[in-house]
Amino acid sequence: MAELNSVTTFTRRLFLLGTFAIAAALHAENFRTHRAKIIELEDYFDRKTEQASVNDSIAIMLPKDQTFIQGIEINIKIPKVVAEWRDSVAWSLYSSISPKPETSIIDYSGNRAETGTFDSLSLTLLVPLEKNNTIKKDAYSHLADFIAQKSSGFVFLRFQLVMKGVSDELMNARLSVSAKPILIDKGFISVKATGPAGKEPDSYSVFVDGKQVDTESITGKGLLSDTGDHNISIVSDSYRNEVRTVTVEQAKTTEVKLSFRDIKPIIRLVAPENTKIYFDDTEYKAPVEAFHTTQGDHTVKFIVGDYEIVRSVTVSNGRSYNIAINLEAQVNEVED
Repeated sequence: MAELNSVTTFTRRLFLLGTFAIAAALHAENFRTHRAKIIELEDYFDRKTEQASVNDSIAIMLPKDQTFIQGIEINIKIPKVVAEWRDSVAWSLYSSISPKPETSIIDYSGNRAETGTFDSLSLTLLVPLEKNNTIKKDAYSHLADFIAQKSSGFVFLRFQLVMKGVSDELMNARLSVSAKPILIDKGFISVKATGPAGKEPDSYSVFVDGKQVDTESITGKGLLSDTGDHNISIVSDSYRNEVRTVTVEQAKTTEVKLSFRDIKPIIRLVAPENTKIYFDDTEYKAPVEAFHTTQGDHTVKFIVGDYEIVRSVTVSNGRSYNIAINLEAQVNEVED
């Protein structure tokens, strides 16, 4: 019996290799599929499943926005009967498929790019869509050797019975196929700034982790950045500089919203209530709301009853200043 099984396995593989050799000899292969199934991936984090027979094909349609997509992961759950009939069913990945797959179309032309068979209860195919990808090969998946055509908008997978004399149970078996995008480990940083009082801001520069970036890009769609924490500095001659720390998530846009503040120095006068205060020639009475002034030298005078303090201060643009009077009661013990 063992000898018979060995001969049967050899015959199967010989037939299988012959079939694939004929297909490989043709640059463009015309073929008919039993049914064409469609998996429509709508966004970066979408995962969908479809059932297919041993002679069906599946087209995995990519999202319209493919910015963060570097490949497609296809997981196939294989019925026990298919795994037991080792090398009886083949899977094939195709390129240059024509026409564009639809459920109503069963006749196609394309180049068979990669193929294999099933010998276990599951198979994970990793299909790159970019040459410079970071997809890692491991012991539990098969990394395709070819780069699928991202511009086509889909990945085409075909199942094919490659052995004669199989059981009806095998012919009626259903494979469960799920697909999801493989994403790059990046996201966008976007800066949305307004001037004081909500006005359109004057020109400014943006630095990410100490490196100046293109302002038009980061204020538009966003700057493509590695995931993780980043330091953002927004510098302007017209406003106060702004600093933010943001965390970029995979395939998402992190938006930095800010309203620029006037670059003029801010003065806060701190004194006991009803203290009379002169800032240059302007009189105030404590408490005083913070106000803007001009850059340069100024004089501050505090008057509390008969007590008067005068100070000169020099202020710079982009800075804030607290100017306070400090009145203390001192208690000393004396001898009679």
